Amino acid sequence: MRQYHYQATDETLTALRLLRGPWARMHVIDTAVTVVLADERAVIIQVEAADVEDAFEAFRLMAMIDPTPMVYGEAFEAFAHPGNDIVLFTGATWSEPNAQLRDPLSDPLIAQPAVMHFSGHPGQLSDTAEIVCITTDAVVVATSEGKGMLIRTGLKPYSLDVVHDPALVRAFLLERGYQSEA
Repeated sequence: MRQYHYQATDETLTALRLLRGPWARMHVIDTAVTVVLADERAVIIQVEAADVEDAFEAFRLMAMIDPTPMVYGEAFEAFAHPGNDIVLFTGATWSEPNAQLRDPLSDPLIAQPAVMHFSGHPGQLSDTAEIVCITTDAVVVATSEGKGMLIRTGLKPYSLDVVHDPALVRAFLLERGYQSEA
């Protein structure tokens, strides 16, 4: 197995740490989340890609600080107080050689062996993975009052999923094996 790492940079970590402070507003589109902090700086979260090998691309979260944001967004009271907790999650993208696309008896034209690409977390890697790239694919922000939000790489390239539903955030945390220290 060939293994690569494409995880969060120091710049991303620095920007995400700012999310611990009080938020004023937030703006979400398919490809970016902009959080404007109470001090009027903004943290912009997006997805970036790396061509790890020919025809094998991996995606990670990236964040940057914008000192003069031109985004207004909606007021976001849930994270308006300092003391938010930030948790980054490690993901994995891998390829499986000779994956069977269809049943050869029902659709012989498409039943050719192929290389398939999968995304998940490192605990889901199979023994037959040929190429693996370890990434930073999600962040959960939680308030001291127990409200949380998940921001993760989306299914479409360069897209983000933003999840506010407590049950879905909890399910993600359990799937990733996260246990609170509390």
